[in-house]
Amino acid sequence: MPRISYRALLPFWFVTCGCEPSLPPDSGLAPRAEMQLVPGASFTTGTSASDLEKIRKSTGLTSVRPLLPEIFSHEVTVASFYIDTTDVTNGQFALFVTAIPDWGKTKVDPSVHNGRYLEHWTDDASPLDLLDHPVTFVTWQSAVAYCNWRDKRLPTEIEFEWAAQDGLTQAEYPWGNSPPDNHLVSWSGTGAGTTVPVASYPPNARGLFDMSGNIWHFTADPWLGSYQEALSNLADDAILAADPTIRRVVKGGSWGANAANLRVRYRDSHRPYDAREMVGFRCAKSADAD
Repeated sequence: MPRISYRALLPFWFVTCGCEPSLPPDSGLAPRAEMQLVPGASFTTGTSASDLEKIRKSTGLTSVRPLLPEIFSHEVTVASFYIDTTDVTNGQFALFVTAIPDWGKTKVDPSVHNGRYLEHWTDDASPLDLLDHPVTFVTWQSAVAYCNWRDKRLPTEIEFEWAAQDGLTQAEYPWGNSPPDNHLVSWSGTGAGTTVPVASYPPNARGLFDMSGNIWHFTADPWLGSYQEALSNLADDAILAADPTIRRVVKGGSWGANAANLRVRYRDSHRPYDAREMVGFRCAKSADAD
């Protein structure tokens, strides 16, 4: 099977800002390790076409069409990296806006978002009752800027997928192979219809919370279609990654997701300027960046 190292595809925009702000008690992050180390490895990603119907039946889909971007199964290699233990919260993003006011709700140029940037905030202030919820209504560019401010970056798609797994079994979901239920994940089955505080559900084997459910996560990677299409157009990847308007891969599902969306191998895309109520992010950092 073809093999590709995603280490070479780490985003070009990662710059160190030399700042690592401390988080006050009201930052929205409960006391726990800020990041977890994910050891590098080679593993199999994607889905064989012969498995699509089985997945469709087990997840309740009416068609295999949403699964087609996962074709085909192939081996990848990822270097060791750190990833945030929880999603970035409204409280944490508020610290960023305070430090860099140009990213406030009232400051960002309307031409670079869909008119809904930080829609749920009042001017440049986050709602007090949502400080510990994942920040949403953000753009891909604002997520990149936040991660850079923290001397971090967005994770690549393959990093996010590898982090969501336990590193051993390559189970269907971050918690294992059992179907999603309301005790495991924030998804459509709960009927909540909105975000819940980060770490409201058990972490995966790596100690990471909400790798599925609650919000979709922006990743660094441009959307190049199915794996089959992407692996045949790698020469264009660097050019596309530099295009601020191209759709980006999102992972993880959200509070409105179905069972198929929550699978660690499920892939979807989102417009970078499209600030929405179900899309947020977390940051990563290369292990050799210390």
